[in-house]
Amino acid sequence: EAGGRPPEGVDEETALTAMLAAAYPLGGDTADGERTPDPVALAVLEETAEYLGAGLSDLINLFQPERILIGGWAGLQLGARFLPAVRRHATAYALRHPAQKVSVELGRLGPDAVTVGAAILPLADFFARGGRRPDPVPTGPAPAWRTVLEERAPR
Repeated sequence: EAGGRPPEGVDEETALTAMLAAAYPLGGDTADGERTPDPVALAVLEETAEYLGAGLSDLINLFQPERILIGGWAGLQLGARFLPAVRRHATAYALRHPAQKVSVELGRLGPDAVTVGAAILPLADFFARGGRRPDPVPTGPAPAWRTVLEERAPR
């Protein structure tokens, strides 16, 4: 909407990398070796931080977590430079009491956080059953001896 469009065929990661490079340039084209940041890219990133912070404030108000981790490829790219703005907006939109008890941090599992989390699910199920294996599910008809015992059992 603000005038920038990524080139055709570019994935989201590449487009985000280009936006970050425009907003926070390294090396440069001015006399002192600095490149001027793109004001549109900076505005888009600040608006994104506000929307993310507002969304996190809803989670803070509803669930009152102790910690919120931001991760994934986008979280890793936005990183530490983006996090203070997200924290600022989350605490501004959240209720004071829950906002004082939560910390918003970057995840440390890297880009494979979702995969690691999914790998934990079978372990969580195993521990939820008290460390016992699930009861086997019969795949065919009951054996004849079981049917006979069930028929002879007193009712």
